[in-house]
Amino acid sequence: MSVWKDIKWQYVYGSNLIRLILINIAIFLVINLITLPFMLFAKQTPFDIVSFLSLYASPHNFIRHPWGIFTYMFVQDGFWHILWNMLALYWFGQILQDLIGKTKILPLYIYGGIFGGLMYVLAYNIFPAFSETVYIANCIGASASVMAIAFAAATIAPDYELRFVIFGNIKIKWIVFAYLLFDLIDIQHGNAGGHISHIGGALFGYLYIYFLRKGTDLARPFYTFTDYISNLFSKEKNLKVEYKKEYAYTAKKQTTHTAKNNETINKQARLDEILDKINRSSYDSLTKEEKEFLFKISQEE
Repeated sequence: MSVWKDIKWQYVYGSNLIRLILINIAIFLVINLITLPFMLFAKQTPFDIVSFLSLYASPHNFIRHPWGIFTYMFVQDGFWHILWNMLALYWFGQILQDLIGKTKILPLYIYGGIFGGLMYVLAYNIFPAFSETVYIANCIGASASVMAIAFAAATIAPDYELRFVIFGNIKIKWIVFAYLLFDLIDIQHGNAGGHISHIGGALFGYLYIYFLRKGTDLARPFYTFTDYISNLFSKEKNLKVEYKKEYAYTAKKQTTHTAKNNETINKQARLDEILDKINRSSYDSLTKEEKEFLFKISQEE
């Protein structure tokens, strides 16, 4: 395999973070390329793709478009919207996957988007301020999902720093705090639904890390579902072996399985110890060996 194919496999096919960014960009390009000719010829599109994929606030429209709770988080409104969302997703996603592994990015993105979307729907049906607009309100964008990943990263490593050309190094806890503060203030100045969904995503990101530290992975149902789907398409080989050989193989397999379990337990204990140290101090307080261990764990996942 060539060097280019190795790089392609590692950074594209082997990374959920890159996959998510590519999916968002692809959907953005497809929607805009389809609607562009209609705009140029001043024609109305026969099918409103964005409306079809949006999340609706009213129960009536929500029931008619139930897929919107999932699809809305992959639809962006304009170039700057997708640019800043994807940049933030990449920055915070890189930090998070280095700390807790690559496999947790996808479920956190999806659950964060769902949690933010549900908070948006509930807010529009609870607060009187939205009673006149709830029937026409809809929501799109990856911001709730991105906020979930950003707040998860800030919760697990609050003192991790990002370097900006103008402002220099800034700790991510102050960056996400600024995001949250602006969302709270801007609720009353337009796009209230979007800002509410952002807050919902941020809340889920915090809760995800909180429960993960307690030993509960909120994304476990996601893994169960994906494993089930994967098993449906897996091919099982039926091998005929003699009883003695089968018994010997089973015993060997059990011994290997026990050794692997012990190794997994030791790794988890070491990972918990390092994460606690990050929480007490900062990522920068880790030794070289501890950083290398985190990197190795993230690559294994």
